[in-house]
Amino acid sequence: MEDGGHAVTLSMADVRKFLTPCLNSTSLPMVEWANQAGITAVVNGGYFYSNTPLSLVVVNGERLADNVAAVTRNNQSFPVLRSAVWASAEGEVKIGWVGLDDAGSLREFSQPMPYQENQAEPLKPPEDILGTTINPDWAIGGGPRLLKGGLAAISYDEEIFWGSGVVLDDVRPRTAICITREDTLVLYVNEGIRLDAMPQKLLGLGCVEAMNLDGGGSSAMYVEGRAILDQQRAVPVVFAVRAPQ
Repeated sequence: MEDGGHAVTLSMADVRKFLTPCLNSTSLPMVEWANQAGITAVVNGGYFYSNTPLSLVVVNGERLADNVAAVTRNNQSFPVLRSAVWASAEGEVKIGWVGLDDAGSLREFSQPMPYQENQAEPLKPPEDILGTTINPDWAIGGGPRLLKGGLAAISYDEEIFWGSGVVLDDVRPRTAICITREDTLVLYVNEGIRLDAMPQKLLGLGCVEAMNLDGGGSSAMYVEGRAILDQQRAVPVVFAVRAPQ
């Protein structure tokens, strides 16, 4: 793509067979992820600190990490719902806001918490009854959400990315995942773009649901062992497309 964007598109049949998150106990350079046996394409995953994921990771039905449940702003703890993409055991892929209920089960919520930029006081977390329990076969968290129902819907304020290193108006590499109107799944990276410009780029690819993944120095994509974008940052979580057996 002439605009610095690169995409890998998968049919939902191929998603069910070949797409999987991968988590390693230590962060690996993307070239090492790409060179693992059986991987034909790979992009970086969600947020992390050192070797520890800060976003949801589910592999083969096992929940290995969770989205952050709260962030600190103004020396206070702010409960938060952040985005994730997941597939059910039946193969349905969804993007939405997720959180844990009082029993520690994973729930999907139809709306994020209604925070505004630089809000002074935290909100109470949503009641469990407002969410629906989900048991994904696989999942990766990130945020903010970029598209909902075919419309730009950046839940940046609601997911409390203000006060973090993720900002709307700087140009840097980006990674995203989206579902198209043709019911395909797109793994997307861009070599340099504002976060608030991402929805229009993804709409142009036919996407109707989309979520941002970790960006900046983490953004990377390999296809068939070839670096499409790689800034040499090691990451603990990736989305991998495996070759047919």
